[in-house]
Amino acid sequence: MDRPQDGSSTSEVTVMATDAAGRTLHCVVEQSLRIRDQDYGILSPVDTPAYLCHWPDDAAAEPEMITDPHQYPQVLDELDMVLRSEDLFLVRSAGLLTVAGDLRHLAMDVGLDGWELPMDIGDSLSQDDDTEEDDTLDTCVLLASACHDGVEFGLYGSLEPCFLVACLGQGTAELLEPDVLARLQPLIEEALADDREECP
Repeated sequence: MDRPQDGSSTSEVTVMATDAAGRTLHCVVEQSLRIRDQDYGILSPVDTPAYLCHWPDDAAAEPEMITDPHQYPQVLDELDMVLRSEDLFLVRSAGLLTVAGDLRHLAMDVGLDGWELPMDIGDSLSQDDDTEEDDTLDTCVLLASACHDGVEFGLYGSLEPCFLVACLGQGTAELLEPDVLARLQPLIEEALADDREECP
């Protein structure tokens, strides 16, 4: 884990998280938890989280989020080229895509006061699976679009913080697989609730 250089105005702890495919993601450690003698971290990406979507054939339908964007490497290449014209860069990172660069002017275009919106970590982790995708896209802004093999794709940047859970080791952070996170989620929510009670 890294700490800011001298002169920084924050005391954030950052870590390079990895996933099962060996991809990395630069994150801030928002909170540490100890569950069953194992340390876990609630992480938020340093760069802006982004989601790849495609539009169905029905022109009136809403865009659909793609669960594994890494299966569309050519689409990601095209979107990265579009982003670079705006001095933005697509990062094919662990857990999710991120976009590096200053997106504040895009947030102003959709009439928001500032870029980040407050969100409780526990609320984020306990979102209902049936509504999570719709809620996510409601708080995103379209960053780039591309047409590939007759299908329209869009890359959306998140207007809200995104939280991930990782298993922490000695200088390491491994993002939890979805099935592991599902099993641990009740314990994580309980630990977060206990922490809030102890530190009002």
